[in-house]
Amino acid sequence: MRMHAIMLKTLKDLFSIRRSILFLIGVMILPFFATTIFVSSESGNSIANMTLAMQNQMAVGFFIILGFMWIIGIPVVLMAGVTCGDFISKEDQDGTLLLLVSKPVRRYEIVMGKFLAFMINAVLLSLIVLLLSAVVMSSVMETDIYVFNNMMSLVPSMFLYAVFVSFIFGALATALSSLFRSRIKTIMLLVGVTMLIFFGFMMVRGYLESMNVYEEYGFSHMDVNYHLGNSYLFFIQSSGFRMMPVYQGIMGQFTGTYDAADLNKLYDSDVGAMPPELQPKEYNTPLASMMIWTGIALALLLLGILKFERKEVS
Repeated sequence: MRMHAIMLKTLKDLFSIRRSILFLIGVMILPFFATTIFVSSESGNSIANMTLAMQNQMAVGFFIILGFMWIIGIPVVLMAGVTCGDFISKEDQDGTLLLLVSKPVRRYEIVMGKFLAFMINAVLLSLIVLLLSAVVMSSVMETDIYVFNNMMSLVPSMFLYAVFVSFIFGALATALSSLFRSRIKTIMLLVGVTMLIFFGFMMVRGYLESMNVYEEYGFSHMDVNYHLGNSYLFFIQSSGFRMMPVYQGIMGQFTGTYDAADLNKLYDSDVGAMPPELQPKEYNTPLASMMIWTGIALALLLLGILKFERKEVS
């Protein structure tokens, strides 16, 4: 019940109208403008005038790619940093931590109560963003209702991935909040880690692949960007939708999950078209990658709790 009280108090703070609206607007701006630009680039061959099968591949594939990179990607990660990064360090910096720990509540209940509140807040906002994105993107593209329904059918799988992302990055931010007194340092460090995971590993992987040492020396096993993209595919593949090669190429370039290091492989000059699908990079199964990230998150969360248990508060 003590953890329950902390969770409810934190939830009340997190679900402020101003905070929720700012997050939703901030996230939805990119899907709207990205889809508008996407439609403009296809102006010579309007998506609405394409065959139903091509509409489905183009629109739903774009929804999946944008989902990973933005809709339930970077904004959710940054929200985890700003929110969970404040849990302990803010109380410590504001001088209210001593009052909090002096109450009849165990320290791990403080951490878990705040963390569970974040999880509830993050997954509900992610669900709203996913539903709004499907509506906005299908409306801007003027797709058939069949395509919109297929987008909506992907929402449950993408929502589960949003839960996964919220958990792993919320755990990371909570651990950092326990390790550092300064909330600014905590948030800035997590922003740096986020950029490293989403972009830094991508650039390093590209360099190592060009040197032909990425696979030879097993760097793939340490590539958390690859494991994140592979985890996303675990949820997408469960929906039964198969991305067209151009979107597989984008995922391959961004996460290394498909053989897209050589852009010339994306077009088969012998037949004058792209291959039916790109070869996946099966360094690990999607389930194995998801378990790796889950293990990292659980270890970090436990580290944060243990660090807070031993923290001297004055």
